[in-house]
Amino acid sequence: MYPTLLQLGPATIYSLWVFLVLGIFASLIAVNKLAKSRIIKLSFLAENSLLIFFCGLITARIVFIIYNFNYFWNIIVQEKQILELFYIWDKGLSSWGALIGIFGSLYLLARRSKEDFKAWADILMVSIAFALIFINIGTFLDGRNYGNPTDLPWGITVESSQYAIPIHPVQIYASIYSALIGVLLYQLFNRGAFKTPGIISLLGVFLYSFFRILEEFLRGDEAIMILGLIREAQLYSIISLLLSGYLLYKYLRKYLQENHSIW
Repeated sequence: MYPTLLQLGPATIYSLWVFLVLGIFASLIAVNKLAKSRIIKLSFLAENSLLIFFCGLITARIVFIIYNFNYFWNIIVQEKQILELFYIWDKGLSSWGALIGIFGSLYLLARRSKEDFKAWADILMVSIAFALIFINIGTFLDGRNYGNPTDLPWGITVESSQYAIPIHPVQIYASIYSALIGVLLYQLFNRGAFKTPGIISLLGVFLYSFFRILEEFLRGDEAIMILGLIREAQLYSIISLLLSGYLLYKYLRKYLQENHSIW
């Protein structure tokens, strides 16, 4: 793996942060293109993008701290290192926390500005899918979120994992299915039933949850196990899959009854 791209004296440029920035740029390009096809104000995002970003960053850190409560509790109580709670450069961020912060702040800001939250949620869902392509490549180079052992020819050996044998490159799998989701949602954005605000974001959540459930079966990094059977992230994904699937079914059934065709 290549967690460090460049070392310039005391300054270190990490792969994860570089690809995170690339992901942000990719999402901004997608937002700009998609917003032009919907009757929404780009100025809304221009005025609130930094706030939405920092809300996502803060909640990503908070959720990570909650997940690793014992570690941070020892840091605060025994070592008196309270400031370490804010050291985001240790790469301790939760993707679930980031999504909560992004969509939660978007909802509140849209409501205050009388913007269509569902329309913006659709746009952000597509842009996040494209951002995840690069972010997952960054986690691959950083050696995070690694897989479990495999005999497949594309298995890789990662020094930072607990295995000394080839493992699944699940980060690359995640990058591939993120690309497929992004392209599909982008193509459906202005098609028939999917023009209704909120449907694209529901479909994105459904597809991401489905693939995330499959991905977790191949993950080998440490995780909280529920009843000793499934990983915690899998439980969240199953819940979001069922909820988004139910809402999609209700909408598409109604649409088909009224229009007799999705297209």
